[in-house]
Amino acid sequence: MGRAGPCVFYPTYSPQGGGTYGAGMTCRWCFSTGTKMTILKDSKQSEKSVQEIQKDDLVLTFNGLNKLFSKVLEIKKNEGAFEFYVFKLMNRTKMNTKSISVTGNHMMIVFGKDQNDIKLKHACQLKVGEFLRTNEGLFEIYEIDKRIMNDSYQIKVENGTVLANDVLVSTIYSEGNCSSKINIKVLDSAKIPIDIKN
Repeated sequence: MGRAGPCVFYPTYSPQGGGTYGAGMTCRWCFSTGTKMTILKDSKQSEKSVQEIQKDDLVLTFNGLNKLFSKVLEIKKNEGAFEFYVFKLMNRTKMNTKSISVTGNHMMIVFGKDQNDIKLKHACQLKVGEFLRTNEGLFEIYEIDKRIMNDSYQIKVENGTVLANDVLVSTIYSEGNCSSKINIKVLDSAKIPIDIKN
């Protein structure tokens, strides 16, 4: 299946108690409950679910080939029922698999078959056969599903990216908007001289 239905830029949301959606976070890119991130605290690395992440935590990401820990500037929980895109990924050489769930409007860092073909696309625009960067190199999207799940989490990270479920994805940048200037910064930090078959 090449796509998981039409592109929905604002996921289903049922506010509890009249809450506002994405207040203070203009991009509204969200992760599902249980998404894992690696943090650094007292010189020790550990894994946390996104719902456990706190402001000022240091989360693992990349800047080119180099791993780094970047500060969480803000995190917000949105209560309600959301439509998530579930991406199943595979390294066809090693037959390793990974998966990640994000809302359809989440900005993803996508590679084509040429390692220099890198762009930002909304999750709902991704297709089977495109590649996402992981902690183990580039993995191919082999299946895309849609699911309704409860609650979503927005995270603003200083570097503009984070390794979530071991997959490099864009987050809301420290400037707090979705401008093309920020998009270029995110793409530059994600570039890697890597063989796509690795």
